Amino acid sequence: MTTRRMMHKYYAQGVISELQQLGYPCEQAKSVFFRHYKDMKRLFGLEQNVSDFAKMVDEFERALNRKYNPNDPNSIFVGHLRDRAKKK
Repeated sequence: MTTRRMMHKYYAQGVISELQQLGYPCEQAKSVFFRHYKDMKRLFGLEQNVSDFAKMVDEFERALNRKYNPNDPNSIFVGHLRDRAKKK
């Protein structure tokens, strides 16, 4: 019988291996996964299959690391909010 904890462990291992297939090195895949896991699990649950969850993690990571481009209509400047969040 597989416990819930073991199912979560296998799910996490699967997502990390999918992130590696998306091009992340082993250690970076682990750090990216653990950086976003709690928030994404809270928002979306573990209902997606492993590859879809890994793609969402990758999309979140790329969005966080994207630099502000004033010529891009989909880009919004939030630098002033970031400074406020760091002060608290």
